[in-house]
Amino acid sequence: MGLPKRATQAWCALFAVGVLCGLAMCQRALPKSGGAVSNAPPPLGPKTVIAPAVPVAPPVPMGGTPSANGRAPTPTDHGPDDDPDPDEPDNPTQAGPPDAPSTPDASQSVGTAQNGHLNGGVRVNDTGALRVLAWTRQRGFDHGTGALVRLLQRGARTVADAFPGTVVAVGNLSRAGGGDIPPSVSHNSGRDADVPFLAFDRLGGARVPPPFTHFDAAGVADAPPYAAGLFEFDAARNWALVKHWLTDPAVVVQWVFVAVPLRQALLDHALRAGEPELLRRRAARVLVQPRDSSPHADHFHLRIACPADDRPHCVDGGIASGEARAAQVDALLAMYEHGSPAEQRYARELLTLPADGADAELPPIEGSDAADPLEAPSPPVP
Repeated sequence: MGLPKRATQAWCALFAVGVLCGLAMCQRALPKSGGAVSNAPPPLGPKTVIAPAVPVAPPVPMGGTPSANGRAPTPTDHGPDDDPDPDEPDNPTQAGPPDAPSTPDASQSVGTAQNGHLNGGVRVNDTGALRVLAWTRQRGFDHGTGALVRLLQRGARTVADAFPGTVVAVGNLSRAGGGDIPPSVSHNSGRDADVPFLAFDRLGGARVPPPFTHFDAAGVADAPPYAAGLFEFDAARNWALVKHWLTDPAVVVQWVFVAVPLRQALLDHALRAGEPELLRRRAARVLVQPRDSSPHADHFHLRIACPADDRPHCVDGGIASGEARAAQVDALLAMYEHGSPAEQRYARELLTLPADGADAELPPIEGSDAADPLEAPSPPVP
């Protein structure tokens, strides 16, 4: 049965309206250039906020975080407890808590090396290139200022980079709070460290000498008895360590106590290696044999100058009196007249210095208080 004529017309009108509306909606969805449907999001309202994209870290190669220069890390780059220096371009990242204080004044050296104490001492941790001796750990003599700890770590890393497989041992530093440590009369204020010498196996093997092996004037081990004749003072590696200490831009080294013959071996090596004259002169002033204690023929005694942030509470040294200088000159004259050829060269080098500023060049008194008038002042930094 057909629809009435009026109803048919109404249905057709509605169908036409629907078709027109559909065409209009499609037209709005198309860009004016015609063709493709836009994937752009609708305009943002005034209260719409889009969270920033979370950056995705680049993949890390196996073995650790890549260094800034793109090379893969090596076992001696950073040990598990190492403290990469954020100022060094090769160490942009750091895994785990740092060994050293995060602020310059977190540790503070107070007083002198002989009568002083240490605030906020920093514990030196083992790294791939640095090892603290077991008895030092047991006694708790493994703390220093942050500046000293970082210098030891950077120096060991430098030597290991130049001579792969080298591990620098460290003996006594200071207590966590400073003060006396037997048997030393210094090491009170976190600025001193005992570092055994590096040596090589004279038979060509891979043996490592026991810590604090003693070396004679020829640089050959003569104590303890079971090491005698087996090891030789390694001038190249020991110089690499001393060179870093003297050229580190963050720390000023005040003294490196060492026996005269070994001092001469280091300076001779530096000369043969073509080191700059300024560096060799600096080494000649800082490498000294103290006149009131052991000659230091079994280890370096490293002492850094007071960090700038620790002054004036930290004291480097006093002024040598005329009496002290006369005593030092007498000792040098005796060394020149009766010493070995190396000792004679050392004495002649110091005795012929010009009078102006000569006091600063004479060997310091390692064991007396820096405030004592017999203490020689620290040498100026070139």
